[in-house]
Amino acid sequence: MASFLDTLFGGGAEKDAANANRGLYQNYFGYGQDFLGQGYQTGQQNLNSATDLYKNLAGQYGKGTSLYLDALGINGADAAKNAQSAFTTSPGYQQGIDAGLDAINRRRAAAGMANSGNADLDALNFAQNNQNQQYNNWLSALSGVNQNNITATQGQAAGYGSLADLASQYAQNQTGLLGNYTSGMTSANNLEAAGKAAGAKNLLGAGLSLASLAAGGGFGGLGSALKSGTSALGLGNLFMGGGSPSGY
Repeated sequence: MASFLDTLFGGGAEKDAANANRGLYQNYFGYGQDFLGQGYQTGQQNLNSATDLYKNLAGQYGKGTSLYLDALGINGADAAKNAQSAFTTSPGYQQGIDAGLDAINRRRAAAGMANSGNADLDALNFAQNNQNQQYNNWLSALSGVNQNNITATQGQAAGYGSLADLASQYAQNQTGLLGNYTSGMTSANNLEAAGKAAGAKNLLGAGLSLASLAAGGGFGGLGSALKSGTSALGLGNLFMGGGSPSGY
């Protein structure tokens, strides 16, 4: 803690206050950085986990999307043939046609028309209609998978966007923290400087007062010392315990 003379002539009280303020702002800056860093790391980890889940989903649904585009002919004739092959070998396709044809054959046999041309035509129409229906249902199912892929991809993109927003907010918070810290340290420096300036004025005022008294013959030998060349600054040093001025 500053002494009385240091407070009066050296801005000691302001210096003490400024040092205390610096300590507080240093703690504020250090703890603030830790808290911001912890929050950023936690948010980044959670967002990365969520984004990875969407990424995995997009990868799984992406296979269905590729097959859907192939079936629509978007990826070329060869890709469309491969999609058609995937459809005809899909589970339940052949079983559905076989079951329908068996039902037609039994009905025609019971009516004595098993080998008629009408029976063959009915079987052909059934097979074509059944295939068309199943194919449309298959495309509809692939369309749903494609929509799931779009949703998963959008979720992944949103996760990356959230990570970018988090990084941007973290940078802004760090900048704000640094600005507050700098402002506080500047205020502390200004406070100390103001104290030193006030102390210098007090010291100068004291020296001038002593010089005035000495010039008027006060303090006995003090006046003689001034007349022999002792400066106001030397008297100030003497007043503050800094030693004897020249001439003593």
